[in-house]
Amino acid sequence: FLGPIAGAVWKNPDMLTNNRKQWEMLFDYVYHVMRTGQAPVPELMNTLSDVSAIETDLRTIESLPNSTIWNRCHGCDHFMVSGRIGRDFQRVGGLVGDRHNKLLPVDKWKHVNFFSIEGSSPNNDRFPNFTGIPYPGHVHPSSVASLQNHIEELRTRKRKHMISLVGKDISGRHIAIRQCEALDDEVCKFMACTRKPNSPCIEHGSVKTLEVYADSLFCFQPHGDSPTRQGLFDSMSMGCIPVVPDSTSFSGYRLHIRDAEKFILIAYRPEDAIQKIKEMGEEGYRRMFHNLLKVLPNMIYAHQDTGFDDAISVMLKNLSCKAEIMKHGNGKTVSSPPSYC
Repeated sequence: FLGPIAGAVWKNPDMLTNNRKQWEMLFDYVYHVMRTGQAPVPELMNTLSDVSAIETDLRTIESLPNSTIWNRCHGCDHFMVSGRIGRDFQRVGGLVGDRHNKLLPVDKWKHVNFFSIEGSSPNNDRFPNFTGIPYPGHVHPSSVASLQNHIEELRTRKRKHMISLVGKDISGRHIAIRQCEALDDEVCKFMACTRKPNSPCIEHGSVKTLEVYADSLFCFQPHGDSPTRQGLFDSMSMGCIPVVPDSTSFSGYRLHIRDAEKFILIAYRPEDAIQKIKEMGEEGYRRMFHNLLKVLPNMIYAHQDTGFDDAISVMLKNLSCKAEIMKHGNGKTVSSPPSYC
């Protein structure tokens, strides 16, 4: 849902203009092309209109490097947003790579900013502007007041579990799940989340998952198909400190997750996490919880412009600053660039 969410924000009339001289950034919204990661073109498309839309998007992408606007700074003020993980940029028909066989050749697209819900770049050295942006979750404040109310609810909530684990029992998680199941729920709560009809995740959607997170001090977030799972951001939105096996779970989010050790705990398995939690004590937990609530607004998506820096605002401020520095970098500097740069 990231593409549609971003598109809705940038379709705000206050952010759009047809006057090219006033353009600061160009948003390349190519929803249909990103969809091809799940449905190869054109065999599995449902309708001819899907194929037509993809072909139109492809032509739009290919024409961008030849435009006058592009040449202002070789695409540095263009950005693309994908609702798929970063690794899919390698899978989707070879979207990025070498000039002779890829849609987005490195020599032309190296200055463009790519955003996906996981920042595992196809090649960080060749695509330094490939960045993760938080998974869209379930908390979308409509005002500063609603955000403050949500944070206050998290602050005062009584939590029943020291640590929890929600997920499917797949390869790589067996030991973590067995460790959790062997303990009382007060210490470690496990909720199986499968595709079976009687699974709480199917019967109640995300509600049960969010309830477990909201009732837990810490939430273990193991790797899935990729290093980061949506639960990392869902747990943070519920005031639950994430526990991850290693730094790859958050290292791709350099705009939104800084000083991660202040609000994310690294532990390979639940037993390791429980030992660290006991060692940090009540004071250590309260410090991490306080730090989590401080950064929470940057991790969620608000209803358009609500007066605080949500995930989209953080991204846009960074983009604007980087573009200005690059456009005027020859002997000039931008006065007091914001921390997002």
